[in-house]
Amino acid sequence: MSMPATSLQFLPRFMDAMLCASPAVVYATSADWWQGEVHYLGLNVAALCGIERDALREQPGRWLECLDSQCRRRLLTRLAEARRNGDSRLTLHYALTHLDGSRHHLQDDLVLHRDTDGRVVELVGSLVDVTERQALLERFEKLSEQLPGTLYQCRLTPDGRLDFPFVSAGIRRLFGLPPEAVLQEATAALERVHPEDVEGLWRSINRSARRLSVWRHEFRYRHPDGYQLWVQGQAKPERQADGSTLWHGFCEDVTLRKQAQLALAENERRYRFIVENVSDLILLIDADGLCRYASPSVERLLGYAPRAIQQRPLIELLPPDDAPRTQRYIHETSRLGSNLRIELRARHARGHYIWLETACSPYISPLNGRYEWILAVARDITDRKRHERKLHELSTTDSLTGALNRGAFLGCLNSALEQADVLATRLSLVIFDIDHFKTINDTWGHAAGDLVLSSLGDICRSTLRAEDIFGRIGGEEFALLLSAQSLQEAVVLAERLRRKFENAMVEFHNEWLNFTVSFGVAERRDHETAEALMHRADMGLYAAKRHGRNRVHQALAEPAPGR
Repeated sequence: MSMPATSLQFLPRFMDAMLCASPAVVYATSADWWQGEVHYLGLNVAALCGIERDALREQPGRWLECLDSQCRRRLLTRLAEARRNGDSRLTLHYALTHLDGSRHHLQDDLVLHRDTDGRVVELVGSLVDVTERQALLERFEKLSEQLPGTLYQCRLTPDGRLDFPFVSAGIRRLFGLPPEAVLQEATAALERVHPEDVEGLWRSINRSARRLSVWRHEFRYRHPDGYQLWVQGQAKPERQADGSTLWHGFCEDVTLRKQAQLALAENERRYRFIVENVSDLILLIDADGLCRYASPSVERLLGYAPRAIQQRPLIELLPPDDAPRTQRYIHETSRLGSNLRIELRARHARGHYIWLETACSPYISPLNGRYEWILAVARDITDRKRHERKLHELSTTDSLTGALNRGAFLGCLNSALEQADVLATRLSLVIFDIDHFKTINDTWGHAAGDLVLSSLGDICRSTLRAEDIFGRIGGEEFALLLSAQSLQEAVVLAERLRRKFENAMVEFHNEWLNFTVSFGVAERRDHETAEALMHRADMGLYAAKRHGRNRVHQALAEPAPGR
């Protein structure tokens, strides 16, 4: 891309600004790393350690002084090994103490440049502050440790090989095996499945992979400590680009009759920034919003050849419903000469949208005081958004039935009541539970009870509208929140569900179980509280129980006395 002759004098400043605009801090040192000379250092290094760039250039050793002695020795040892082994790249993870006393977790991606004799002559590094990611990972690990079983990802390749890309720490409690052993070799766990259950286990895995249906199976497992337990597994499959099948699932010890509480969360993705082949997308946008330059990484991120992006208005890549606001925001901020960090969606060449975290830095012309172009450095955060969404689902959804848990459902109920007050819309509540559920558990065991609950959840999700809210508010007690539905419409829906439950058959060890459900239905009165509405629906449910169960009963005309 050619630039005006008047701009050539600003090229070094532009290249420095380009590197400093990246979320990563780029630096280059002699072969001795921070014990030698610093050839280049990004301006934003001060945000990581509190030491200004010029001070670090004069005294590089101050960087290592921000590390504790044990960490410093470990890093220097790893660097020395990389030199001896002929490595060209090295990634280091360490914690650094800022001058203000705060701790920063860093990812340091190093490129080792060598001369023709193989001697290291220069180190080029890319520093990324991963403190937030580390904190999120630690919270996730603590969360997984509280589960009664283990979270996992299981992959079946097209040639029939099985491996585990991820297992949580709970696998040690459940299977008596360290996570590392199962990650390295799947047979470490599979070979302990009871011989009589191996064929059925593989049959269920292959059936789930072929149909892409949810995998649910029970099998016996011989624990390394010498005892046998029953394990129940449930997982959702998805097809990968290479034809393999990847399951996200949860296993628990049902010998002790524990119920599943959470599903698998995605692994936190890892970022790598290499200065010589920057993975971030770099764009140069003029004041009219036209792309004047796009780095080669645009093809990897967005599927476009760099030449196809240049001279195009970037507003074309933004979602139509959000493009004008986003472009105006970027323009107004740049006009003031301010840097901007924004998360936005961009359309891929194949038509779908990806999330980008974008740092925008305007170039202000010294001749007229106006910005001539914007340097935009963007990275793909689609996985992070998906991860956040799945974490949210894990915290609000009952994994056995697919219903919202009690806390999430009550939150939706209160929000719906506030909206109904503003818009003066109707709203009905249905509370229902499984008749004689304790008898099912006592007669057939909790595994059978879980199958009944799962069947109830499947029927509800296939029957309800997208806007209906389905929650599990107790062990076998559920609720439906029906916006813009009258009492009679709610009764009709409840009756339809009742018939479906009555006709449902659940297979359990070659036996067919059936169950019935009783319903209480109430339509909200003007400005009625959530507690009062739930109480009236509850009274309807109790009336249905008293009149023989397996029926739908409307709430009483007048509020019933408190229990």
